[in-house]
Amino acid sequence: MGATPLKYQEPLKKDSVVHYAKENFGQLWPVHVDALIDMFSRFRAAFDGDLDSAFIMMVIGSAMLPKDKLPRGLSYDQYARLPGDRFATELNTNSIAQITGIPRETVRRKIGAMEKRGWLKRDMLGHWKVTRKGAADLQATTDWSLDYLSSIARTVQSAGPA
Repeated sequence: MGATPLKYQEPLKKDSVVHYAKENFGQLWPVHVDALIDMFSRFRAAFDGDLDSAFIMMVIGSAMLPKDKLPRGLSYDQYARLPGDRFATELNTNSIAQITGIPRETVRRKIGAMEKRGWLKRDMLGHWKVTRKGAADLQATTDWSLDYLSSIARTVQSAGPA
């Protein structure tokens, strides 16, 4: 039997969300920490112990799905059927270094290694994108992220209304 779909609600104001998190801290915090540790451990293994490369890939992946461009209510299955980088924000090596705080030369070297693995490609303007091979090889990381989000969502649902 599938999970009950969440109904769209107007976003809560930040103060309300912070209050909710503080009021339900004992229920939310342990689930968040345990799920985050599990996800980071898996990411570390997927990137051969290199969390900086995982972080860089997260930033590039995030640019492929910028929150301000995604249609409200887009499901994961709907997104997975969309063509390529329809919503992508352009990111070059310098932008990635600024976002992550990782030195530019380190970002360049780590991106080069991921490019050699076939996970990333650079367009003619120097913007990085995740390749189909990268998406396929790293599908498990998306699944782990969905597991993390699901654990948080289940806990929020069980904690009750805001």
